[in-house]
Amino acid sequence: MQMYRAVSRATFDPAREHRPHPGARMPGNVPYFVDNLWELTRPDDKPSRRKAVYASPTVELAFDGAAGVGQPREGFIVCRVECSRPPNMFQLPVTDARYHPDVKRLQKLVHGKLGGAVPPPLSDRLALAPLFLPGIARHELMAAMEENGALRQLVEELVSRVTLWTDTPDPVRGEQFFELDKDNSYTLHAV
Repeated sequence: MQMYRAVSRATFDPAREHRPHPGARMPGNVPYFVDNLWELTRPDDKPSRRKAVYASPTVELAFDGAAGVGQPREGFIVCRVECSRPPNMFQLPVTDARYHPDVKRLQKLVHGKLGGAVPPPLSDRLALAPLFLPGIARHELMAAMEENGALRQLVEELVSRVTLWTDTPDPVRGEQFFELDKDNSYTLHAV
């Protein structure tokens, strides 16, 4: 399966060997709580979006994804991704995670639970705060749920609505992401 990435022309280096990034990546296109739910429900054999490299199955989609960050297409170059060995990869049913049905469905559910004419008291909302923290780890969220029944109830209800990991991918248009282990790398080849 071909993978393409659009990268900045100014920083593109065809000789660079890309290695796993040591830290976690925070989402820029989905709410933190959705990212946290996706990480919580992620099967062990699937790549973590927080450590992932994002790609597209076509040159055009790679350009569209790069232009989606508000910069002109001329500032990017599209490259074919070549890994030193096959990475742990996953493909979505949509061109970008921001369009995944989970995003709107989960937001609507949260707004219905927490919104309204009279919001819940601050203490009740603070009890739910771990779900909304940027990049909370699976074990941290699970520990917070053990100590807090209201958080556990909300998270369990939301988790039952997550479909990201079970949806049928779109091999023609679906966003791809892959995670490199410490012994893997990739290079970019301009197309």
